[in-house]
Amino acid sequence: MADYSTIKGFTIQELANDPYVSEVAAGTWASGGAMNTGRDGFSGFGIQTAAIAAAGYQTPTVKDETEEYNGSTWTEKADVNTARRLSSGSGTTTAGIMAGGYIPPDTDKTETWNGTSWTEVNLLTSARRSTASALQGTTTASLIFAGNTPGGNQDLTESWDGTSWSEQNDLNTARETPAGTGTSTAALCFGGNSGSIEAKTETYNGTSWTETGDLNTARSLLAGAGSNTAALAFGGDPTHAVTEEFDGSTWTEVADLGTGRSNLGGAGTTMSALAFGGANTLTATEEWTIPDAIKTFTAS
Repeated sequence: MADYSTIKGFTIQELANDPYVSEVAAGTWASGGAMNTGRDGFSGFGIQTAAIAAAGYQTPTVKDETEEYNGSTWTEKADVNTARRLSSGSGTTTAGIMAGGYIPPDTDKTETWNGTSWTEVNLLTSARRSTASALQGTTTASLIFAGNTPGGNQDLTESWDGTSWSEQNDLNTARETPAGTGTSTAALCFGGNSGSIEAKTETYNGTSWTETGDLNTARSLLAGAGSNTAALAFGGDPTHAVTEEFDGSTWTEVADLGTGRSNLGGAGTTMSALAFGGANTLTATEEWTIPDAIKTFTAS
């Protein structure tokens, strides 16, 4: 039988290590532009060069401010209609959605963003705070999960179809303040507080949640970026700087944040991520990048 080089005219390089893992392991955090309003507990979403931070908390005030990041600076945009904290969101700088949160009390209010203004739309089926969402969701297909109510930690999952929210199969572990990544049919939930600080990770396939590899460092109030097969987890309570990379089954520690923080925002991918804001009214932004010299391909 002829070998591949005879058939195609070139050979295939054999690699000792997975190039994707090697790429992400070489990533580092560097300072970006500071937010105008330091806060925590806001809805953050988008990509490294185009992100949104909406609502949140700056002691002692619940905030309604929206800011947009362009890769170097944050600019104030139109306020949300309902000031709140501990909400979650997904989407882009021109098409986003945020839901839930704490006013007080807990709220079920949902708003969509069109790049210029926020519009109130149909409510969550269950008012709650401290949720997470699939960050790559859209205004026509989004997912929100976990959370807390006066009744305790929640395992609820709800999907958005562009018009209304509907309940889906529950998480395996009820928890508040986890992080989420992915899409409405391929999501990831990790960390959080179930009564104890969690390392548990669950992946969603559009129908049900399945437990997968745990974080190395259990934490709540963390942030994430990426997809359900290529994700970053960073920050967390109380002031974690730890960053971990997920390859679809296992978490691996990579370079730490420059500033440890909790209750922060996250956006982007494993190749190009953004961490911003955080407890104690932080304004600091950090950008995660992979050196161009070692990039072999682009991952989501």
